[in-house]
Amino acid sequence: MKNSRLKLQIAVLAIITYMISALIWWAFALIQFQERQYSNEMEKLELRKTLAMEKMEKLLTSGQIKLENVAYERKEGAFIFVSTEKNTIKKSDFNSLQYNTLELIKTSIITEFSEFNVISVTNKQRNQLEIRLQTRPELQFQVRETLRKKKMAWIGEGLTLGFITIIIGIAMYLYLDKIIRLNAQQNNFLLAVTHELKTPIAATKLALQTIKKDSSQRLLPKMLEMANSNVIRLSQMVEQILMATRFESKFTDPLMVEIDLHDEIQATLLAMELSADVNSRIKTDIPEGILMQADEKMIQTVFRNLITNAIKYAEEGEIKIEARTSADWISITISDKGMGIPDSEKKKVFEKFYRVGEEKTRTKPGSGLGLYLVKKITEMHDGRVSIEDNTPKGTRFILTFKQQQTIA
Repeated sequence: MKNSRLKLQIAVLAIITYMISALIWWAFALIQFQERQYSNEMEKLELRKTLAMEKMEKLLTSGQIKLENVAYERKEGAFIFVSTEKNTIKKSDFNSLQYNTLELIKTSIITEFSEFNVISVTNKQRNQLEIRLQTRPELQFQVRETLRKKKMAWIGEGLTLGFITIIIGIAMYLYLDKIIRLNAQQNNFLLAVTHELKTPIAATKLALQTIKKDSSQRLLPKMLEMANSNVIRLSQMVEQILMATRFESKFTDPLMVEIDLHDEIQATLLAMELSADVNSRIKTDIPEGILMQADEKMIQTVFRNLITNAIKYAEEGEIKIEARTSADWISITISDKGMGIPDSEKKKVFEKFYRVGEEKTRTKPGSGLGLYLVKKITEMHDGRVSIEDNTPKGTRFILTFKQQQTIA
């Protein structure tokens, strides 16, 4: 099971890593594509500006603008007008040049190249006029904002898809891990049940063969007792399997009657037919007259399973069965001084087929259904079951039921 889970973890991690890497590459490729789109847009604007400058130059060379004693040069995307005489241009001529040039450009060029503004800069000391085209700020902002928004969109989508991928990967891992654990538990259950069925059948067979061969019938009582106890053990196991199946099928409804807790515990111990040695280790502290509504057969199954569990894992030491009541609750505690249950296993032991450790290396008999039935039956009676460490060692199982009635 550990190898299967390790392989599953590696596989899921590899899939998640691959998908996240693909998403990062995808988001990065989209961002690069958008940056190229931005560069293309800026190149188109520069090309349009060049065309506008060439049209401006045609207007100047066609004579539509009279440039007396004024020369111009095209330099770094601008037209610079300067005097061709040693004397500076007259202020009135220069102002007229500036006005006429700007108006002509606005009427003849800007109408065709609406994405630009005309910018003029006057140097009064040199009587120099510089005219250039500038991309409209709102257009530049729009192009940059489009790039920024799409970048954020790609990044956001990449992060969202990455997060979803991780969630799906985790869900897939949990689902497959649950299937692996369930399969392992079912395999363990089959191994355990095979052993548990085989042992009483073999013991019963041996007892019957001994009776058949023993002509004096000296061993008859002992062999009959052996056969009977093994048949009871076999019957209880089959009953637990059938009960678990009915719980899974939702076909079980408890037959609620009023029971006395003290009497039910004593009846359970009596039906278990424990040896004198084991019986002497069990101490009960259950006041008479504690009544509760319960299915008698089911509640005895709960007590029998918890007591059997305590006997199985605590080969020596006292086993205590106590009951206490309050205004609202009835609390039943079954404690032992055995090996205890690790904290990591405390919740798992109530799962169907689950047993601590590997079935192949486990020496204690069991099917993995006992505590599962304890939890199911307790919940059907509106109660709860919990596990605590006993002091100084061992385990305490605590059953808690709602208080219904107490005999004074």
